[in-house]
Amino acid sequence: MTGQPRIWHFVRLKLRIMGNGLRGKGWRIALFVLGMIGGLWAAVLGFALFAASSFASGETRMVGATFAGAGIVVAWVFLPLLFFGVDETLDPARFALLPLRRRTLVTGMLAAAAVGVPPAVTLLATLGSVTGAAAKGGPVAALVAVLGAAVGLLLCIAASRAVTSAFAGMLRSRRVRDLAALVIALLGVSCGPLQSLFWAALAQGDSSQARAVAAVLQWTPLSAPYVAYVDAIDGRWALVPARLAIGLAGVLALLFWWTRTIESAMLGSASTSGKKRLVVDGSSPVGALFPRLLRGLPKTRFGALVAREVRYWWRHPRRRAGLISLLAAAIVIPFGLRIGTSGQSGGGLPVPVGMLFAGLFIGLVLANQFGNDATAWSLHLLSGVPGRLELRSRAIALTLLTAPLLAVGAIGSAWITHGLDQLPAALGIGAAALGVSVGVSGFTSVLAPYALPDSPNPFAVNSGGGTSKGLLSFVSMIVALLLTTPLLIAYFVLPVDLRWILLPVGLGWGLAGGGLGTVAGGSLLDKRAPEVLDAVTPRRS
Repeated sequence: MTGQPRIWHFVRLKLRIMGNGLRGKGWRIALFVLGMIGGLWAAVLGFALFAASSFASGETRMVGATFAGAGIVVAWVFLPLLFFGVDETLDPARFALLPLRRRTLVTGMLAAAAVGVPPAVTLLATLGSVTGAAAKGGPVAALVAVLGAAVGLLLCIAASRAVTSAFAGMLRSRRVRDLAALVIALLGVSCGPLQSLFWAALAQGDSSQARAVAAVLQWTPLSAPYVAYVDAIDGRWALVPARLAIGLAGVLALLFWWTRTIESAMLGSASTSGKKRLVVDGSSPVGALFPRLLRGLPKTRFGALVAREVRYWWRHPRRRAGLISLLAAAIVIPFGLRIGTSGQSGGGLPVPVGMLFAGLFIGLVLANQFGNDATAWSLHLLSGVPGRLELRSRAIALTLLTAPLLAVGAIGSAWITHGLDQLPAALGIGAAALGVSVGVSGFTSVLAPYALPDSPNPFAVNSGGGTSKGLLSFVSMIVALLLTTPLLIAYFVLPVDLRWILLPVGLGWGLAGGGLGTVAGGSLLDKRAPEVLDAVTPRRS
C-alpha cells in the first residue's frame, strides 16, 4: 500500500481484530452478547427519555435538552477514567514504526472508535430527540436533530480519547501527579452541586437556577449540538448552524489536543528529567525501600509486600488511574446519595447508605488485581509467596490508602448535609462494606482473572474488556452487598440512641469479612497460581 492509509482501513482492521478475538472463545462471545443486551436496554431507555423531553413545551424542552446533552458528554469523559476504561482494540503503539502522520493516525483512530457498542448506544439514545422534532417541527427539524446527534457523538468520542490520552501522560509524570490529584478532587467535589442542578432541571425545567445554567451550557460544545433541533422547532433557524458549528469547533479542538498528546501518552514516552534523590534509612538499607509514612512496618516479607503495594498504587500509571475511582467513590457517592433527587441538602438517603456503596465500590478495584501486575507477578510465584500473605498485604495496602478518604467522605457529607448524628453508624457501615468488598474481590481476582492490554495507556482495555470488567465488578458488588446488608437493616431497626454501636460492630464485621476473603482466596491462589499467571498474561490477538 502506497501513501497514507484511508480511514476505512482502520475500521476494517478493528473489525477484523474484534472478529479474531471472538473466534473460538465462548466466554468472550458471551460477554460481548451481554454487553450488546445491556447496551440495547440503555439505548431504549435513553431514546425514551430524549423523546419524552422533546415533547415538553416552553423552556422546559430547551433546559432538558441542554442538561441531557451535557450529561452524555460528561459521561463519555468520566466513565472511561472511573470505571470501564478505553477500548484499545487498535493500540497506537502498533503503528509506532509505520510512517503515519499524526493527523492520519488520529482520524483513523477516531473512525475506529466510532465502531462498537458504546457509540451505537449513544447514537440510538440521542436519536430519541428526532421523534419530538418531527412531531413539533416537521421533517427539517428532524433532520437537524439527526445532525446534532451525529455531531454530539463525534464530540463524545473525541473528548473521551483526548482526555484519557492527556491523563495517561499526566499520571506517568511524578512532577504533576500532585496537581492531578488536586484537580480530580475538585472535580469530584463539584459533582455534588452539578447533580443538584441536574435534578432541579428535571424536576422543574422553568426554575431560574436551571435556566441560568442552561443558558450558558447551550452555547458551549457540551450542549450546543443537542439543542439545535429545539431552535429548529421554535423557528430560530439562524441559530441552528451556529449550534452545529460550535459542536464541530469543539470536535476540531479536541482532535488537535489529541494529536499533541497521542505520541507521548499512548506510545509510552515520558519525561525523566530532574534530579534523583537517594533516601536511606539510618537504621537499615532496607528502610529505603519503605515509603516514609510506612517506616514503622515490620521489616519482614509482609511489610515489604505492603510497602511495595503502596508504592505501586502511587507510582504505577494504571494503579494511579485507579486512584481516581477511589477518590470519586469516597467523595462523590456519599454526598450524591445524601442530597438525593430533590437537590436539597439532606433530602436523600441517610449517610450510612452512601457509605455502604462507597465502601463497596472502593473494594472493587481489587477484583482483577493480578491483571495490573501481568507477568511481573511471576516473581512472586517463583519466590513462593503464600497466597494468604499475597492477598492480605494487598488488602492492607489498599485499606491504608483509602480508609482516610472514606472517613473524609463520611465526615464531609454528614457535616454539609446536617447529618452528624448519623456519623458513627456511617463510619462503621463504611468500614464493614470496605472490608467485605476487599475480601470478596480478593477471592474473585483469583477465581476469574483476565489480562489487560500491554499498553502504556493506563485506561486501556481490550475489546470487550469493558464488559468483562463491568460484569466482574457487578458480581463482586452484589455478593458484598448481600453480606453487608444486615448492618444496614440494623441501622433502620435500632433506636436512634443505640445506632452508635454500629461503629465497633462495623469495624469487626469488616475485619472478619476481609480476613475470611483473603484466607479463602489465598488458599485458592496456592492451588491455581499458574492458571492465574496464564490468564493475566497479555496476548496480541
